Amino acid sequence: MTEPLLSVIMPVYNAERYVKQAIFSILDQSYKNLEFIIIDDGSTDKSLQVIESIRDDRIKLVKSGTNKGQIYTRNLGLQLAEGDYISQFDADDIAYPDKFKKQISFLERNKEIGMLGAWVKFIDKNGNRMKGGWKLKAKPEIIPSIMLFKNYFLQSTVVYRKDCIKMFSYREGFEVAEDYMIWLEIIEQFKCWNLQEYLVDYRIHSESVMNTLPLRRLEMERKLFRWQFDKLGIDITDNEMELHLLIKNDEPIKSIDTLKQIESWLLKIDDKNREVLIYDPKILSRVLFNRWLKVCLKASSIHFIMMYAFLTSKIGVQLLRSYL
Repeated sequence: MTEPLLSVIMPVYNAERYVKQAIFSILDQSYKNLEFIIIDDGSTDKSLQVIESIRDDRIKLVKSGTNKGQIYTRNLGLQLAEGDYISQFDADDIAYPDKFKKQISFLERNKEIGMLGAWVKFIDKNGNRMKGGWKLKAKPEIIPSIMLFKNYFLQSTVVYRKDCIKMFSYREGFEVAEDYMIWLEIIEQFKCWNLQEYLVDYRIHSESVMNTLPLRRLEMERKLFRWQFDKLGIDITDNEMELHLLIKNDEPIKSIDTLKQIESWLLKIDDKNREVLIYDPKILSRVLFNRWLKVCLKASSIHFIMMYAFLTSKIGVQLLRSYL
């Protein structure tokens, strides 16, 4: 039986140090029926020369000439893609040899899944293994509620059904967070999941968007959270936004006042959702409880007060209420 065609899209901008390894991690896949759309987005280093030195009939090289940005190049790749399945892959990451074989096999057997990610391990600029990774265990029905607090997918891991991704495009105005935005739209209409195994090495280095544009990324996170809370019917205040970001990050919590404000904010989310039913109330209550537990653990320096706040919180009552 002929394998469905896979379109792999790789935007490249000044990635000469990493792009060759990324390209060969795609070309050497055990899944062979693929077209490889590489878009050089006006690189000013030797990225284009590296790409042109690699000979493979599956490569379709597009030269942008001038730098037009990730949103333009990702959308151009979607327009050019002819595959039944589509993947956007970053030029500094490494795919494991059976990545696409395993993911497409799963999607062929589970027609209800529109988008499938996977787990990642971290590597540094030299390809050395680092501590940590993303081991994403949540079931599909829980992911929309989690996405209210954080992104739950990584670009290079994701494989889309054509019928899923072709309904959407990467939005202007969400630079450096365009992936998060499109996934928020996709999960409203399609069931999505992460395959429960490591399939990508995700490279962390000083030139990555995460490290070079932290303030821009924070600005986009605020915009994405505001978009989600608007849909929930909450006109989030500046203080509530900072509390929401504090829930997400690793910053310790040092005062009972901050802890109580976070509790009130989480209860407000829960109460509003029970009114408008954007998210499954039982599932969202579980996610809110997990966020509250992690927040309390971040307040361990005030442990006696923290324990009292945790044990007397109404958030646990709301969770119990969901099962009655």
